[in-house]
Amino acid sequence: MKPINIKQLQARSKSLHVTPLNRNTFAVASSSNTVMQHVVTVEFDSDEQIHARCTCPWATNGGVACSHVMAALEYLAATRQRKLSFWPSREAASKQKQRVFHLVGSRDEGVWITSRTARQRS
Repeated sequence: MKPINIKQLQARSKSLHVTPLNRNTFAVASSSNTVMQHVVTVEFDSDEQIHARCTCPWATNGGVACSHVMAALEYLAATRQRKLSFWPSREAASKQKQRVFHLVGSRDEGVWITSRTARQRS
């Protein structure tokens, strides 16, 4: 399942605290329960596909691109001075004229991600 309100999820993900557990695994704070964390695992393919798993109910029931996965991916991007945007279709992502990745879901569903250089604050 793809999220319907992808931009709202992306906005929510920015407020979630991310703790790296190792190179590809992260503990991400729950927005609905302040004492709970979800475990997110991220794997990158050589063909610009991203596979991510999360322990939240949305993801364990077949959802792709929960706010926890978005938060973990944004954390990784920030370590490389990059910013991400999430899009419901390849067409929408391609219009951004940035590097495009595919966050793969089940049955070839998924979310498209663009990556751009983060602006330096002075």
